[in-house]
Amino acid sequence: MNLMGKRVAVLAEDLYEDQELWYPVLRLRAAGAQVQIIGSGSASRYHGKYGCPVDVDAAVADVADVDFDAVVIPGGYAPDKMRRYPEVLSFVRRAHERGKVVAAICHAPWVLISAGILKGRTVTGFSAIKDDLVNAGATFVDREVVRDGNIITSRRPDDLPAFGEAIIAALGEAETGDLSAVTEQTSAIDALRIAIRAEESAKAFYTQAMRRTKDPAAKNMFKQLAAEEERHREIIFKEYQHLTADPDWDRYGIWREVV
Repeated sequence: MNLMGKRVAVLAEDLYEDQELWYPVLRLRAAGAQVQIIGSGSASRYHGKYGCPVDVDAAVADVADVDFDAVVIPGGYAPDKMRRYPEVLSFVRRAHERGKVVAAICHAPWVLISAGILKGRTVTGFSAIKDDLVNAGATFVDREVVRDGNIITSRRPDDLPAFGEAIIAALGEAETGDLSAVTEQTSAIDALRIAIRAEESAKAFYTQAMRRTKDPAAKNMFKQLAAEEERHREIIFKEYQHLTADPDWDRYGIWREVV
């Protein structure tokens, strides 16, 4: 699958699990994605549990979640360090709220716990953090890879091939801004995620068109269209936030179609 044009942030901190960082980086780059190593901000270079170094492309405080299609978090001891940085948690939380792919392996779901995004979700992870996941409101299952909406989790290095394929499949889907992906079986919350991405895709198109055209009238038209798509995204995003916080919200008690 060709992921040309997709941008992925891989988070890094000291004592990351070497394979769990480098396998996704190399696999996603081979698929055509642009991958950046994003550090917590504590250093410009980190070392894995087995000594493998990685230089970061940027600190998390200097990048925007909206610029990425996915966030990948490797395991090891690094997640316990990452979760201490509010900027890391905010980055992951905002990416999740925007419906971006958020993938975590081994101990990395610790970061998702601290970001407060696992309540009501089905996930997996290293067996030692099962209780932590359950106490955060998640349902734990022992499988090599689990996908629940935009959250993808795996257990250990042996699961990396399945983990990588799940991330690639999620990034390659429905150009997830395609509302034709919404069917009668689509849940309300997933439909809202797709709608948010549709608005973001439309805004990105109009913004690019505004930058490329030289005609003042056309430039102004595309500017207005981009602003309108952002207004739509904000309306849908508020619905999504409410429904995420209250899955039993009466407004979506009987879900039949996306209006």
